[in-house]
Amino acid sequence: MKQNQLRVASCQFPVSDDIRRNAGYIRRYLKAAKNGGAHLLHTSETCLSGYARLDFDSFRGFNWDLLRTETAHLQDLVADLGIWLVLGSSHFLDAKNPPMNCLYLIGPDGRIVDRYDKCMLTSSDRQYYSAGNRLVTRTIRGVKVGFAICYDACYPQIYAAYREKGVTLMLHSFYNAHHDGASCLDCLTEGQVPTRCADNRMWAVANNSSRRYSNWGTFVARPDATIAKQLPQHRAGMLFHDFPDGLSRNGWLHNYCPMLLAKGQRMFLGRPSRHARQADGASKP
Repeated sequence: MKQNQLRVASCQFPVSDDIRRNAGYIRRYLKAAKNGGAHLLHTSETCLSGYARLDFDSFRGFNWDLLRTETAHLQDLVADLGIWLVLGSSHFLDAKNPPMNCLYLIGPDGRIVDRYDKCMLTSSDRQYYSAGNRLVTRTIRGVKVGFAICYDACYPQIYAAYREKGVTLMLHSFYNAHHDGASCLDCLTEGQVPTRCADNRMWAVANNSSRRYSNWGTFVARPDATIAKQLPQHRAGMLFHDFPDGLSRNGWLHNYCPMLLAKGQRMFLGRPSRHARQADGASKP
């Protein structure tokens, strides 16, 4: 592996409302990622906490103490293994403000170094979560990484804004699963994410839960709009990929005049909180 390459492991499993069970999957994949030479493990949207509405009815009575305990255990394991963890979860603000649907970026020393909060909320999300209003980047092994969650993919300005920040790899976590059956999501995400990559000349890892019905399996998209690797639906597993990886055998770059952001472009959908714990990306769960 080249010095300026980043090996990402991305895992999928059947996310549920059982925080301990979810944490058990993550621990297993952290160890497997380390054994496979990965520098970073990427997980799916709300994979530790579970997803409000799909996995539990509301945050009323939610066991935040258990979530904090399991997060701390994962941080300890990350420090022991010495790799990065992008952890899908929920971030408590206070009793009055809805929590954040978030990705914790946990460094190899086990500390939370930053947090991305889902900016674009669906209409159902807005019943349970506050909107994020801050993009997050990090350079790891020479690769500038950006972070996004699920519905963000439907808004090209998110990827354009990350491109303007110099990002070449998006770690994009989804929860397109635990549904009654097939829908437009079976083709939407596999079309949108590679197109965002081609439009902005970047790579992406699109990670999903494997809980039935899962609309698609975790995949890697390239800047020529091809999908390099993909896991099967409905099956727990993990893939590895080194970034940057070039293009597909017969691929090429296009879009020499990418979309520019409009002045004053709003980068959130939903109501952000003004809570200090939202503004602090390194605040504890």
